[in-house]
Amino acid sequence: MKSISLLLVVAGLFLSCASLPPLHQAHRPMSVESNQTCQGLYPLGEWQLYHTIEAKLPGRQTGFLTGLTVLSSRERSAQCVIMTLEGFVVFDARYDGQVTINRAVAPFDNHAFAQGVMADIQLIFFKPLADEISMGVLSDNVPVCRHLLPDGNVIDLVNPENNHWETRLYRSNHRVMRIVQSMIKDKLPGKNLTGIADKIELTALGTSGYTLILDLVEAIPIGPEDSRIQGVE
Repeated sequence: MKSISLLLVVAGLFLSCASLPPLHQAHRPMSVESNQTCQGLYPLGEWQLYHTIEAKLPGRQTGFLTGLTVLSSRERSAQCVIMTLEGFVVFDARYDGQVTINRAVAPFDNHAFAQGVMADIQLIFFKPLADEISMGVLSDNVPVCRHLLPDGNVIDLVNPENNHWETRLYRSNHRVMRIVQSMIKDKLPGKNLTGIADKIELTALGTSGYTLILDLVEAIPIGPEDSRIQGVE
């Protein structure tokens, strides 16, 4: 167990120091599917998503929660409600260009936490608002879509032709900040998207890093008039 723990620590240090890898020209043409993915492998329209959440926090703390999220790709807005397994609401906030906290219970009752949650939601579910998108491959010939953001940060969408895809967020100094692993099983009928991920693992790197593991329980398409979480005021 000690050797495993040491390996995890070393791996974490390596990732926290990892820099933006160079992008190479593909040896074969990128497929139509890859190009479509570069344009947005994200839920389109309005959705209500229900997840179970395993949170791995600093100090080897682990917690289990549930989360309801309403998304609008058109408005780039989100409402997020986090609850205990018993259904008690510990956090309720909305993002529509700015963060509004409706309810927050300690230790979730600070604005930095709310901003972080909403930033993670945008990274996972919203197409990057990029000034420039480049397509190519990494040194191991894995395809990647690179998004250069207005603030100088970079989002790489790695291996977009696979239903197991990875998102990496780099700071403007090219140090990696977030890694998101998304596993997608099936296409959703009648929707212009590859699918909503069945399992998502987000790792935030750094001294106060954490990991969130989200398992999808239910995904419900909703209309604009229903774009509030049902049963939550």
